[in-house]
Amino acid sequence: MRTRLKDVAALAGVSVQTVSNVVNRRVAEMSPETRERVEEAMRKLNYYPNSQARGLRSQKTSTLAFLLLDPDPRYLADPMTDLIISGVGAVARERGYMLLVHAAQPDQLDHGLFMPIQQGRADGALLLLSGDPSLRRRYIDEMQKLTTNFVVFEDVNDDSVATVTANNRQGAYDMTRRFVDAGHTRIAFIGSGTAWPMIEQRFEGYKQALQDARIVFDPALTRFEGEWDAVTGGRLMSQLCTETDPPTALLAGNDLFAIGAIKALKERGMRVPDDFAVAGFDDFAFAEHTDPPLTTVRIPGFEMGHQAATLLIDRIEGKDPEINTGVLPVDIKIRGSA
Repeated sequence: MRTRLKDVAALAGVSVQTVSNVVNRRVAEMSPETRERVEEAMRKLNYYPNSQARGLRSQKTSTLAFLLLDPDPRYLADPMTDLIISGVGAVARERGYMLLVHAAQPDQLDHGLFMPIQQGRADGALLLLSGDPSLRRRYIDEMQKLTTNFVVFEDVNDDSVATVTANNRQGAYDMTRRFVDAGHTRIAFIGSGTAWPMIEQRFEGYKQALQDARIVFDPALTRFEGEWDAVTGGRLMSQLCTETDPPTALLAGNDLFAIGAIKALKERGMRVPDDFAVAGFDDFAFAEHTDPPLTTVRIPGFEMGHQAATLLIDRIEGKDPEINTGVLPVDIKIRGSA
């Protein structure tokens, strides 16, 4: 038999109304101890709210699910993820929605990522995915079986999927061509060991710029290792410096890698940008305060989140969105490192 509210109430030693308040997130005046006792009883009894019954009363939860695939346990500390979520949160607050963040590892298909939608705890979802492209596509296909109310932060070349991205490919192309115009022919690229769609686009832009400049792409000048932190960026830069024919310029996959690379170069007695040019990606808040100030490609993360949340809520509320696919422009910020 299906577990009922009164079963949870009996186990927790509270009223049915108290359980209902927890289920419906009316907990502002409830003590943390009571809430924890009710939630523990729900877990023990494997109780999940009857979304169909709740839907008869309200038709929606006024909640958005931000679903993320990221192997880093510090995924919420990532500056770009933070910017995107901030943009989503701004729209959610303006339009009376709550925001639920749920994450999984990108090593295999984890159906647990879909629980907020399966359990009726969210009206729609925003997907920020990493991992192998085929795995990312499987997540999108599975989401399509559950709802049409979702937006993906990736260009998937599928008109049936709502997407919001930035023009990462063009940004990388333009920055690489700037290196070429400055006389560099040995230009390196570094990224994390986890596949991210925006990094794939940046790498493609970098390679296309080399091709158009008739510079032969050299795999020895690329590294894809580790997670997004300055220490990894420094380590990869040190590896590149030991190549027989080392680079003279670096396009880092993000600003954290770039500042780590600059530190590693300085430790080798090299001057940036006189001996070696470095550019990053994203334009995080610290970029203009580094030594030297970091030349980088600004990615409008907040704006991406804002546009994606607007698009999603319009779909949830049955409005015809102005766009189904958004590609936001990027901007090169010329500073002192390149």
